[in-house]
Amino acid sequence: MLLLAVTAMAQSEYYTDIDGTKGGAALKTALYNLVKDHKQISYGSGTNSTWGAFYTTDAAIENGQRRVLDMYSNEKRYFGSKGSAVSGMNIEHSVAKSWWGGEKNNAYCDLHHLNPSDQNANSRKSNYPLGELTSVSWDNGVTFVGKANIDGSSQNAYEPCDEYKGDFARVFMYMFTCYQDLTWEYTWMNYEKSSYPTLKPWAVELLLKWHKQDPVSEKEVNRNNAVYAVQGNRNPYVDYPQLADYVWGDSVNYVFHLNGDVEDGTGGSTGGDDDTTPEVPEGYYLKIFEDFEQETISFTPKNVKGDFPWIFEYQCAEVTAYDDNDVAHDAESWLISAPADFTKDKNAKLTFDYVIRYCTTGKVKEYNQLLISRDYTGNIADATWDVIDFAAAQNTVNWDKTTTDEIAIPESYMGDKAVVFAFKYIGTSAQAGTFEVDNFKLVAVEGENDGNTENGGGSDEGDGGNTGGTEGNDGNFTDGSFTLVTDAAQLTVGDSILIAYENFVMGADAGNYRYKTDMMTSNGKVTYLAADAQKILLEAGVVEGTFAFNVGDGYLAAKSSSSNYITTATEIDANGSWTITIGSEALAVIKSQGDKTHNTLQYNTGSPRFSCYTGTQKSVNIYAKSPVATGIDVTVAEGKNVNVYSLTGTLLRKDVSRAGATTGLQPGIYIIDSKKVLIR
Repeated sequence: MLLLAVTAMAQSEYYTDIDGTKGGAALKTALYNLVKDHKQISYGSGTNSTWGAFYTTDAAIENGQRRVLDMYSNEKRYFGSKGSAVSGMNIEHSVAKSWWGGEKNNAYCDLHHLNPSDQNANSRKSNYPLGELTSVSWDNGVTFVGKANIDGSSQNAYEPCDEYKGDFARVFMYMFTCYQDLTWEYTWMNYEKSSYPTLKPWAVELLLKWHKQDPVSEKEVNRNNAVYAVQGNRNPYVDYPQLADYVWGDSVNYVFHLNGDVEDGTGGSTGGDDDTTPEVPEGYYLKIFEDFEQETISFTPKNVKGDFPWIFEYQCAEVTAYDDNDVAHDAESWLISAPADFTKDKNAKLTFDYVIRYCTTGKVKEYNQLLISRDYTGNIADATWDVIDFAAAQNTVNWDKTTTDEIAIPESYMGDKAVVFAFKYIGTSAQAGTFEVDNFKLVAVEGENDGNTENGGGSDEGDGGNTGGTEGNDGNFTDGSFTLVTDAAQLTVGDSILIAYENFVMGADAGNYRYKTDMMTSNGKVTYLAADAQKILLEAGVVEGTFAFNVGDGYLAAKSSSSNYITTATEIDANGSWTITIGSEALAVIKSQGDKTHNTLQYNTGSPRFSCYTGTQKSVNIYAKSPVATGIDVTVAEGKNVNVYSLTGTLLRKDVSRAGATTGLQPGIYIIDSKKVLIR
């Protein structure tokens, strides 16, 4: 206990200089200044070199021997004398040295991203970027090599196993903070030549996802301490995992405090300069002003279709899907604001200037929109969006800007913590207009507000801000929404279900398979469902412990034991009786009980469809709702394991014992089992 307290105090002192720094570029630069100066360790063998450091930083005592901790394979190898290289292993740069030209600088020797690695795995992964693989050409159960969708195109990539995804994410965050001053040559992979954000949007999204899915482990904490003892600097994203959101995520407009205090940093101008700061109505204060003229802009462009992003070249934000040859293209592009905190506000309003030109007749309001969301976390399709009407009109005479009337923010958003605004643009190959936006001004009035926790708005209370939740109550989904099923025991006869893969849901009968159609989800709940989505009523199957899937005109059934077909039968038999088991990530295994071989209902990405397969395709998820709300509440058991969240909603520790949940945490405020806990 004393050791933990001393360690926590020492770490807090290490980070004193970043306390009170606003998130985003300023915080990243403050972290850069904190960690950039450190001792350079000689690369290679020797007591005071890399292999000598690995003897301490990457070792576990096993049966009296010092085993090498290898994050690239399951091969068991053991250290000899301190400083000696281990046979069959390399010193691996997790962030490839070729990405900065291979110069033997501090980055080349930095222990935070050097690891002992199996030689074969090291060779196979080459200098590929991290990615979520769409196909695998080689793996050893720990390291997977293949193709991934990298920034819109298929590229070679490697993917670590789930156990180490967060480890690598935090190492990458450290490297592109500590060495933000380097010229990164492989700009087609992960990185841009800039001190902020350095990482391209797709890379930020991937690293934040893995960072949250795989929270900091005891192994990481021990390694960070061991590297600090040798090298003299720390990985901040291990010590304070919430920093990732403050630098790149949903808290960039908040001021970071070591003690966990939450301070809204959007009270002043987040873009523009003092000369262009707008007038603020009496009784209001300025939350966001953006004139799109500065180096740091508080809006982020995201492409959904095509390659026509919002740009900031004309002292405004502009987008068009006409190319340089005056050819129109299909496109959908979004421009998304930094989050605004309305927890202390009782009302708010905004104005902005805009130009709309050459849009398809009759489509001005559909193709040029302003939207608002309370649950956006980086993926547009996963968020719930409301359209805000700004009376969009097309200017067909010149490029003069139109200023909107004052637009009231819906009262239902007052009390929400992380509200974002988005401009959505659509162009078509028939005609692609131009949409310009400038001088976005958001003002608010403070007042008594208890927070809006009933709408999933992410207040300071609750389980990491996700008050919507995803779990049912003893098989009953009481709010009437289709909700992600995380345990097969939640399902019961009479429930209505959807069978889905990512943002596709099972649709109409196509004979030997089922079409896919569209859906959208947020926080484990379906927010949009296409009209042709197949809603399935659960009935009892003819085999004990199974379900039958009533689709209105019959029952879903596997066609035979040897085919990959699914059909609609008029009566329930063994082929139409299904067992359901649900594992990690809510992935469902749905098996027919007919014939000799069980057919499994899966999704085929190669020929997009839902059907039965005797081989491996993509696992599905089930969303369900009960016909009648029961009003049953979940009872929390005293002895259950818990999750630990930061105040900004970052998952820090997953499924840990209640007794040990706070052990080793830095001083600050945390959310544990829906309660705030202060660690001094």
